[in-house]
Amino acid sequence: MLADVLPSVLDPDSPPEWGRLGEHLSFDWIRQALVQTGKASIRYRRLPAEQVVWLVITLARYRHQSISEVVDELDLALPNAAASFVSKSAVAQARERLGPAPLEWLFHASAQAGGARDKEAYLFHGLRLPAVDGTT
Repeated sequence: MLADVLPSVLDPDSPPEWGRLGEHLSFDWIRQALVQTGKASIRYRRLPAEQVVWLVITLARYRHQSISEVVDELDLALPNAAASFVSKSAVAQARERLGPAPLEWLFHASAQAGGARDKEAYLFHGLRLPAVDGTT
C-alpha cells in the first residue's frame, strides 16, 4: 500500500487525486476533532472549520498546488452571491482561527485506529515495528 502512494507523494508533477482524500479520514473524525478542541464553527462563514481542516490536509498533501487551486478544485467555499472567489487572506485567517489542535487530534486518532487495525501486520519477532529507517 505504501509503495502505491509514495510515487505520487514524491512526484510533484503527478496529477492530484482529489477523490482519494476522504478514503482514510472519516468525516465524523473531523467533526469530533473540532468539537473536542473547541474549534467547531458556530457562526456562518464561507470557509467553515470542517472545510478548513480539509484545506490544510490537502495543502500538505498537494503542496505544489496553489491555495486557490485547492479551494476551487475541492469546492471548499460555501456559495456567496457577493463574491465568486475566496481571497488568500480569508484562507490565511481561517487557518489561523483553526489552529493546530484539531489536526493534532486527528493525527492521534488516526494513528490509534491504524495501529489497532494493523497491529499484527507490523510485528517483528513479536515486537511492534512503528517505523523503519535506512539508506541504500
